[in-house]
Amino acid sequence: MPTQWNRNAATLQGRSGLSPRASRWTPRLGLRTIAPVLLCLALSWTAYAGQSEAEAAVARILFETDMENTSFSVRPDGFVDILFGAAVSDADYIRIVEKMRSDPDIKGVLAGKAVGNFCAVK
Repeated sequence: MPTQWNRNAATLQGRSGLSPRASRWTPRLGLRTIAPVLLCLALSWTAYAGQSEAEAAVARILFETDMENTSFSVRPDGFVDILFGAAVSDADYIRIVEKMRSDPDIKGVLAGKAVGNFCAVK
């Protein structure tokens, strides 16, 4: 559908200082023009909100379990990629991953164990 042009642009000529030819091409910004832009902005904003909530949830869980031997990243969609150091026991690994998977702020968890450690082992 072609863009609708402002039929009253000629009346704006005196106020805006535009020539009649230039003012004739002033587009009319309506709901059809603005709505897709606002929708895209809203969707991108909610995606980043999910990332920050998931990151806060991971930090909270790791702090509560006193787990420092990890390296993690949170994707923009709220999924967590986490690696545990080699010194982390299997019981701790399973317990922490299950805790993350049950948290409503985390969309999903991809976990693994590394060959080495990420910090000095106590």
